[in-house]
Parts: sequence; C-alpha cells; structure tokens
Amino acid sequence: MEYPMTQSLRPPILDGSNYPYSKPKMHMYIKSIDERAWRSILSGWEPHRTTADADAETTIKRELDWTTEENTLASYNSKALNAIFTSVDTSMFKIISNCVSAKDA
Repeated sequence: MEYPMTQSLRPPILDGSNYPYSKPKMHMYIKSIDERAWRSILSGWEPHRTTADADAETTIKRELDWTTEENTLASYNSKALNAIFTSVDTSMFKIISNCVSAKDA
C-alpha cells in the first residue's frame, strides 16, 4: 500500500540557537513548499516598477497592473516570506516584519 507524500504543516522554529541545525531544515521546508519559492530567496525579489515619464523615473507598479509573470514571481516570494515569518519568534518577527523580500528577511 502506497501512502501519498504530504507536506509538513509545521515549519522549523528559528530561535537564533543552533543555526547549523536550523539552516538546512528551513532550506528544505521552503523548497518543499515550492522550489521556485526557494529560488526567490536566492535571487531576491522587489516590487515591480514602471517608468512613468520621459525623465526615466520609476515608480512601484500597482498590483492590479502586474503581468501574469510578475504575479507568479510575487507569489513565490510571498510563500517563502510566509514560511520565514511563521518560523521566527516574536522578537525576531518585530525586526523582519517590514521586509517585502524573503531574501531580505
């Protein structure tokens, strides 16, 4: 009888101790959510920008105007960022809660 593979619903707890043990667990946890979520940490992500005028000034693009590809990349970043946010304690969360990129968190 085969049993289906299931994703662990509980992320590893990152409390600042035993980093060599926690790092690979978090790495695999995020990869298990989605391989591309892990890649968003490696490559970084930032809100999409658009050139608004002839002076080449850029502004953050409204989410409603994102292309399908931009939406997909943002989704991978959100998955990774959520995994990180739910893995840290309250004191660490206060430090990283303003991060919009999983790589920065």
